[in-house]
Amino acid sequence: MKKLSCFIAICCLLLAPLARAKADPEVINSIRDQGFNHSQVMQTLQHLTDKIGPRLTNSPEMREASRWTMERLQSWGLSNAHQEAFVFGRGWSYEKAGIDLLTPRKTSLHGIPLAWTPGTAGVLEADVVYLDAVNEAELQKYRGKLKSKVVMLNEPLDAEEPKRDLSKRYTAAELAEMKNFDLKAGASEADAPQDSIAQRQRMYRFSLEREEFLKTEQVSGALFRSSWDGGLIRVMGQNHRVGKTFPVPALMLSVEQYNLLARLLDSGVTPRISFSVEARFHDEDVNTHNTLAEITGAGVNPEIVMLGAHLDSWHGATGGVDNAAGVAVTMEAIRILKAIKLQPRRTIRLGLWSSEEQGLNGSTAYVEQHFATRPKPSDPKERDWSPWLWSSPGWPISKLKDHDLLSAYFNVDNGSGRIRGISTQGNAAARAIFAEWFGQVTDLSDGTITNNGSFSTDHVSFDRVGLPGFQFIQDPLDYGTRLHHTHVDSFDHAIAEDMKQAAVVLATLVYNAAMAEARLPRKPLPVEPTAAEKELEKKKAEKRTRSRDRKALTELSDPAK
Repeated sequence: MKKLSCFIAICCLLLAPLARAKADPEVINSIRDQGFNHSQVMQTLQHLTDKIGPRLTNSPEMREASRWTMERLQSWGLSNAHQEAFVFGRGWSYEKAGIDLLTPRKTSLHGIPLAWTPGTAGVLEADVVYLDAVNEAELQKYRGKLKSKVVMLNEPLDAEEPKRDLSKRYTAAELAEMKNFDLKAGASEADAPQDSIAQRQRMYRFSLEREEFLKTEQVSGALFRSSWDGGLIRVMGQNHRVGKTFPVPALMLSVEQYNLLARLLDSGVTPRISFSVEARFHDEDVNTHNTLAEITGAGVNPEIVMLGAHLDSWHGATGGVDNAAGVAVTMEAIRILKAIKLQPRRTIRLGLWSSEEQGLNGSTAYVEQHFATRPKPSDPKERDWSPWLWSSPGWPISKLKDHDLLSAYFNVDNGSGRIRGISTQGNAAARAIFAEWFGQVTDLSDGTITNNGSFSTDHVSFDRVGLPGFQFIQDPLDYGTRLHHTHVDSFDHAIAEDMKQAAVVLATLVYNAAMAEARLPRKPLPVEPTAAEKELEKKKAEKRTRSRDRKALTELSDPAK
């Protein structure tokens, strides 16, 4: 009998971490009632897009968005609503821009300034030149030939066949396929291959050389080409750091209009254009801010469940689905939980991040301030570069005091489509738990759970330091065909029913995570690769480089090419 009692006790200890509190059916009903019958999600979305507008990091509009969201969260009764600063760089905004073709014929073109590039002193006229150079030696061919010219800095792009699926939802077959684990890709965002990092660093060093060349040669302006056709202008920015500003005014053109200029040059005609940009830098404060607010958990120093989205956007449109939609959904989810007077076991904390578009900077800064740090590169040049250019992510990971308190972070940043499931980011132990939680919303969501990873959004900042960070599977709609970073990303493309569904599903999962008996399971803490693993990666990188070179030689020797 004594042995049996010991066996039962040991089993209880082993199974205790897996125990989960049952959801209160009345709470589930209250979440739905508040989310469907009293929703404020579209009002939040409209204020961010129509009234505040583009939210480029450290711009006046982004500062206004940070202030407004904080005050809005306070008005809903959330606790500890505040902003947390981190160093970013220059603020920038523009009021208007214009570009016209003067010769060989007159017509108006459409150009959007690149962020953090200077304006013009009035209207300028200049001939257009294509700067065809990918290294320092090729730049020298243009020495003394570019003064007062406008230079085209991208290759022309052949227009694609029209996309058949302008807007789509995932099919049952596609969702079923997502459940299969990709053994080749793995599930966590692995460190970039060394050959890829080396190529990035080469291109970055050349871009700095090219900028200095443009300045020395007294170029009047620069033209860049959008990466999508169909008249869509995908905007971007240049360096936002103090002392690193791009030297000349720069505009992004659509593929079709950029190609027009290129074809004229190829035919022996030099296009002449007029252009103007009214832009300004905001250097009064190099800090930008994350916005935080919470529903405080029970007891002293409770564990934490986080949800979040990035508040910043690009400047070509109003950032409707990237990512005002994610902000509105996460704000609505925590509003719902506060409105039903939930008293959670764990603190439920919302993070609205700044500078996601420049490299997950806001969420990374928050993680470094609260959860874990990694060493910066020893090379002073690399330390001044963006992390995506670093040779190593920095080892070892040093945990801070709140690292053990975080149960989960849920991120929303895949457009405005409804939630169809979740990526565990390789956290296979969480799969059964999510299956149970999604079971409460089977009439709203398929509950597809994949152990494959989802990358390039703010949950990665948590995953990189061994914390459970998750991104949802959402219907793509037209996010990846005409909205992502383009000049038409506006309120119009968000569907109210999808937004309400996403907020209710998110609130349900956050509720479960906040009330569970145990925090969500974790993956092993990432560790530095061994010398043998590094050597193996080096050999793989060399093999990939040789393979690319052999392919290039084959194409050169093939008469059909």
